Amino acid sequence: MMYSQAFTEKKEYLLCVSDGTVADVEHFIEWAMSLVSKAKETGYSRLLIDNRTFVLELSSLDVITFAKYLEDMGAATFGLRLAALTSPMNVEISRLVETSLTNRSASYKIFQSLAEAKEWLVV
Repeated sequence: MMYSQAFTEKKEYLLCVSDGTVADVEHFIEWAMSLVSKAKETGYSRLLIDNRTFVLELSSLDVITFAKYLEDMGAATFGLRLAALTSPMNVEISRLVETSLTNRSASYKIFQSLAEAKEWLVV
């Protein structure tokens, strides 16, 4: 596996720390489905995703394919609220992920600051 995910149950949210690299849409989908599975398993609807050491080497088409896959499976109906801390190396592609998901009714927002992410997440 080219990446890892570590989950920690906090009082108000599920924390996922991601590390490593995702370089294709299949692994990005797998990464996202792991988040969804863990949220369902633990009963959390709010997720804080710490991707500060997680590298996305994806094309714009990969991101659109990813967002369409999640839309087709009804991800917006899962009721999840996701705040993602993004790596400074990934700001542009992370913004595209954010735009692609929010355009499909997902509650997903990227942040550079942990405090801002927490504040938005637990409103």
